[in-house]
Amino acid sequence: MNKFIYIIGIVFVFMFLQSCQSRALSRYTGTALKLELPDDFDKPISFNSGRKGEKDLFYWSNDGQMKVKTYTDWGLLESEIIFVNK
Repeated sequence: MNKFIYIIGIVFVFMFLQSCQSRALSRYTGTALKLELPDDFDKPISFNSGRKGEKDLFYWSNDGQMKVKTYTDWGLLESEIIFVNK
């Protein structure tokens, strides 16, 4: 029974680590950090990882808008900013 609980624990830890989008974790595991580009991505403007736990991709969209996509370490509460002329 203890072996079964141990195996289940390892599976849950592995699943938890796979859901993390952290560069720090990728340094420990040696795997590349993979972030999906937005569907409307055309050309990058800049990428910033200055705030703890967040990464911002500033880019041109396919329809010519400037946008910012914010990624978080856990993939939760991510946001998008769209710049518009008033």
